[in-house]
Amino acid sequence: MRLPCTTTPPPIFDSWWKTLNVLHHLNNALGIDLGTSNTLIYSPIEGVVLNEASVIAINQFTQTPISVGNTARQMLGRTCTPVVVCRPVRNGVIADLKLTQTMLQAFIRKAQRGTRIFRPRLVLGCSCGATSVEGEALTEAALEAGARDVVLIDEPIAAALGIGLPISKPKGNLIIDIGGGTTEMAVICSSQVINSQAISIAGDSFNTAIIDYLRQIYQVKIGELTAESLKVKFCSASDSVCNDTPMEILGTNVGSGLPQRLEINSDELRDAISTPLHKIAVSLLNFLEKTHPELVSDIAERGIMVTGGGALLYGIDKYFQDLTHLPVHIAPNPLNSVVLGTGKILENKHLSHFSIA
Repeated sequence: MRLPCTTTPPPIFDSWWKTLNVLHHLNNALGIDLGTSNTLIYSPIEGVVLNEASVIAINQFTQTPISVGNTARQMLGRTCTPVVVCRPVRNGVIADLKLTQTMLQAFIRKAQRGTRIFRPRLVLGCSCGATSVEGEALTEAALEAGARDVVLIDEPIAAALGIGLPISKPKGNLIIDIGGGTTEMAVICSSQVINSQAISIAGDSFNTAIIDYLRQIYQVKIGELTAESLKVKFCSASDSVCNDTPMEILGTNVGSGLPQRLEINSDELRDAISTPLHKIAVSLLNFLEKTHPELVSDIAERGIMVTGGGALLYGIDKYFQDLTHLPVHIAPNPLNSVVLGTGKILENKHLSHFSIA
């Protein structure tokens, strides 16, 4: 005979209270990728809720903000005194603490959509190459922007988690994150960064190289936004992967100061970015040379993972593959890798395991 069940179900009120507590914790936690070019914010409830340019426009006389994010970015080169458009984050670290606080505060409010009354808990990506002073500055900026508490996480760890790499296993994984201001290389094994290197050559360096090339070869000046558009639409890292369609651009003649149109193709753009790209390649080879042979063996088996905005450069995988003779993979969502990783840390509550602060 089947005995009656003696286990009493939990009161409905208790189950709802526990659910509410979980939702409250997630609702007041945000993952942030504060980059040189873009800032992304992740909410465990809604996913990626903000993707804005890390740019702020201020009145230089009153120091009051006029605009932030994508709107401020469109003002680059289109303002007059007293409006100044600034990038408070340079080369992956905070260049202006006060402006970073103001910009981050605006982003957090926008991500929360004005519906939260509690100060959020933040998980922030931090470069492996950042000093303790730079890490403290990042934490201070986040706290002043309205955070309740802040946890810093190594960006390569966050990116690897966002991509879905099996970093908890005792096998080496090499990840290259080409951002706007820095390129970061890291070998991750057993959830730890074994070796890392950050260089101040990345997407912004490509833009500058394109601007300098057109000025030297054609005596034509173009702006940062035009250079970025050229890089994204037509630039190629490898001569075997290119776009043959020429692009017409409008710039300013250096001599006359008058508007000038010219056509440029991907071969010329590849020549333009060859110097910064070569510097990244040399750094990668030196980095591999310093990596332990056992880890290199793992990397040869698993391949190199490329993420960040630079991963979208045409032929970058072929370029690195020809250089290292190792398999190279592009992350499925390279722009969001770091912020998705911070989200996974929030959702799985692995803060004590991965945090560096």
